[in-house]
Amino acid sequence: MSDTTKAAPTSWRDSILPYAKKGPLTAFFVGISSGLPFTLLAATLTQRLSEGGIERRTISAFALVLLIYSIKWAWAPIVDRIRLPFSDSFGQRRTWLVLCAAAVIAAIVLLARADPADGAQKVLLAALILGFAGATYDIVIDAYRIETLEPEELGTGSGMSQYGWRIGAFLAGTVALAGAASVDWTFGYIACAPLALSAVIVSLWAGEPKRHKMREWPQRGSAGSYRRFLLAIPLILAAAFGLDQLLGSTILFRISLFGLIYPIADMTIRRAHDAGWSGHLAWLLLAPPIAAAVGNLTLFWIALALVGALVAALAVKAGDSGANRFGDAPDALVRKDVVGPMVEFFRRRGAWLVFIFVLVHKIGDTMANLMVRDLFVTSGFSREEILFADVWVGFACLMIGIFVGGIIYARWGMKRAVLVSLLLMGVSNFSFAILAELGRSVPMMAFTMGFENFASGIGGVAVVAFLSAVCSLRFTATQFAMLSAAAAILGRFLTGATAGALINAMGYPNFYLLTTALALPGILLFWWMMRSGLVDAALGSAGTQHESEVRAEDQAGT
Repeated sequence: MSDTTKAAPTSWRDSILPYAKKGPLTAFFVGISSGLPFTLLAATLTQRLSEGGIERRTISAFALVLLIYSIKWAWAPIVDRIRLPFSDSFGQRRTWLVLCAAAVIAAIVLLARADPADGAQKVLLAALILGFAGATYDIVIDAYRIETLEPEELGTGSGMSQYGWRIGAFLAGTVALAGAASVDWTFGYIACAPLALSAVIVSLWAGEPKRHKMREWPQRGSAGSYRRFLLAIPLILAAAFGLDQLLGSTILFRISLFGLIYPIADMTIRRAHDAGWSGHLAWLLLAPPIAAAVGNLTLFWIALALVGALVAALAVKAGDSGANRFGDAPDALVRKDVVGPMVEFFRRRGAWLVFIFVLVHKIGDTMANLMVRDLFVTSGFSREEILFADVWVGFACLMIGIFVGGIIYARWGMKRAVLVSLLLMGVSNFSFAILAELGRSVPMMAFTMGFENFASGIGGVAVVAFLSAVCSLRFTATQFAMLSAAAAILGRFLTGATAGALINAMGYPNFYLLTTALALPGILLFWWMMRSGLVDAALGSAGTQHESEVRAEDQAGT
C-alpha cells in the first residue's frame, strides 16, 4: 500500500515544490469555480436577507437550501454514468464541466434578479436552483480533481483546491459586496458569474483525467428491490413535508422531490430492462408534471393513472432469469459486487465509524459560520467593515492557513494534520462568542475572522485530503459526493431548524459557546480512530493506487 498518510520530505523546499505540478495547479483553478455558488448562497445571501429586514428565523431557515449539497450523492451517479454529446472527443469529465458551468451562470442571473423586497419565496426558488446547479458542479469538479491527482499529490492537491475554492469565495464576496455598495445586489451577483468558467478553462490545458475509470453499470434491477424503493418514496416525502410543517418552510420537501428524480428514473429503466421491456417507458414519468404545468386537471389524472399502471406492472412482473441484451441477471450482478458505490465503501473495516466522524466533526463550525453575517449586521457593522474584516482579512489568513496546512500534511502526515485542524476549528468558535459579547469592535472582528479562516484553511487541506483518500477510483464522483455532503449535513440542518430560535432565546454569545462544545465529539472520535488503526483501514484506491497501477489493472482486464 502506498503511504498516503505521511510523506517524508528532506527539506522545506521539497515541501513547497509539489504545489507547482500540473495536478495541484489544476486543482487550484477548478476550486475557484467550486467556491462561487456556495459563497453566494451562504454568507452573501444571509447578509442580503438581513439587510432586507427578513426575520432571523427565516434567514436561518435559508440554511436548509445548503442541504442540497448534502444530498448530491442521490444524483451523483449521473456524472459517472451518463455520457453527454461530445464526450468521446472532449472527455466524460470535461463535457460535464461545460454543462454545469452554463447552468451555474444561468442560476446566478436568476438569483440576482430575485429581490427580497418582493417576498422571500422568489429568492428561495432562485436559491434552490443555484443550489442544485452548484452541487452538481461540485460533483464533477471533485471527481475531476481526485482523478487528476496522484496519491502522493492528494495533500498538496487538496491544499491547492482549497486555495482555489477560497479565492473563488473571496472574489465572489468582494465583487458582490463592492457591486452592492456601488450599484445594487443585482449588479454584484451578475458580475460574479464569469468565475464559473475557471474550471472549464483549466480543463482545456489539463485534459481528461488519466486515472478516470469507466464503471460497468448494472442494466437490470429485480422486482423486489424496485418494490422496496417505491415504498421508501412516500416515507421520504412525508418526513420532509412533516419537517417543513414543523419549521414553517417548504424547502425540505422541494429538495427531497428533486433528489428523487434521478433514482426514480434510473430504477424504473433498470426494472423495465429486467422485464424485457424498453427503458424508454421511463419517459412516461414526465407526463404528470407536464400535465400539471399545463394546468389541465383531467389530463393530469389520466397521466397519473398511466404512470401508476406502469409502476404497478413493473413491481410485480418477474425478470428473465438468464442473461439478455440488457446485461446480466440481477443475481449475477450481486455476485459481481456492483450493488453500488456506497456499499463498496461501507464494506471496509471501520467505514461506519469513519462515516459517523464525517457526520459530527463539523457541526459546530457549520452552525457558527452560516449565521455570522447576521451577527455582523445585527452588531451594526457596515458593508465596508464586513468587506475588510470578513472578506479581506479572512482571505489573507485563509491563504496562510491553507499553505501551512499543506506543509503540516506533508511533514506530519494526514492523521495528525486532521487532528490539529479539528482542535483549531473548535477554538475558533470560541472567538465568535467573545466578539458577540464585545459588540461592534472592528479589531476583534478582524482577529476573529482571521483566526477562523486560518483554522479553516488548515482543516480544509487535511480533511479534504482524508475524504479523497478513502474514495475508490471506480466510484470517485459518487463516494466523494456522499462523504463531502455528509460533512456538513447535521450542521446545516440544525442551523436551518434551530439557529434562529436559539439565537433569539440565548443571544449570540451563548449560541457560539454552544457551537464550541459541539466541536468536541469529532475531536475525540478521530483521536480514537487514529489509535485503533481505523483511519488506515478505511483508505480506498484513490489514496493508495498510482496511475501506473491503474493502467496495469485496465490492461489485465480487472
